[in-house]
Amino acid sequence: MVYTANDPGNWAIWKTKKENKNLPLQEATQKYRKEKLLFENQYMDFLQQQQAIQQQRAQTGGTSLNGVTSATFDALPVFQTNTGNTQTLKVKFAKPVLVTGTPLVTVANNQFGGGTAATFNYTFSAGSGTDELTFQHPHPTAIVTSQGFSANVVENGVDLVSAGGTVVQPGTPVDEIYTFAANTNYTTSGAGKDIVLIVEVVGGNIIEVNVAGIGNDFIPNEVITFAADSLGVGSTGGSITVVAGVLQADTVSFAAGSTVALNSGTITTGDGTFNTILTNIARRQGTPALGITSTSTKTGVAS
Repeated sequence: MVYTANDPGNWAIWKTKKENKNLPLQEATQKYRKEKLLFENQYMDFLQQQQAIQQQRAQTGGTSLNGVTSATFDALPVFQTNTGNTQTLKVKFAKPVLVTGTPLVTVANNQFGGGTAATFNYTFSAGSGTDELTFQHPHPTAIVTSQGFSANVVENGVDLVSAGGTVVQPGTPVDEIYTFAANTNYTTSGAGKDIVLIVEVVGGNIIEVNVAGIGNDFIPNEVITFAADSLGVGSTGGSITVVAGVLQADTVSFAAGSTVALNSGTITTGDGTFNTILTNIARRQGTPALGITSTSTKTGVAS
């Protein structure tokens, strides 16, 4: 703190100074009291500022007067992978912040569901002047195989029949357990590929269709149809539907080192009114700490 009023010190010494010694007693007394009062007020302001700083340190565990305290993905709406929808996340600060421009948060995508984007952005949309900022990501409607965030993978170990898939029974099959290699002896009604299947026929009916090798680029209710003779010589057709529930989806998260990027915008501490000592100190900090540490995640839904 810069002092603009010096301590006048002891009265006996003060009144002997060159600028004071010729003053009448009443005028000298008034001048001394004024200087003393100015110094004491300034000193009390200093003590209050130090107390505010120490209080903030105790609350945050550090010296930063403002910064991100949490970041979470909104639970709703669900993150539909095939249908256009707008996703939101919230970033909360220790104190209110003022925002200009379009800062953004880059999230990580594990791509377990086949999404093409390892990262993508949520852009600031609301909250300037408050301690909680909203960021949005518009997810488009698109062919599933071209989506940055997706759910088009059929995992190993799933029985498509017990999972709820509709079975169309083949004509004149032979009871047996059949293995269908990836992209062999079956067709799909969409872009689905790579899936390895073990099909069990008992009493002339398909009773199990187990996934032994993951399928890619599937959409909900895509139909897998078996080729003629593939379920025994003379067999015809037969199919199974891939229901949405068996499709694994991508999950987004905040990767280590995540931050709110200014993106040519600004984020400064304040809500437009600076009427407390702590707020004024925080305002002078400039850009608050923007680093994010969060375990919040959100998994897509094939729909």
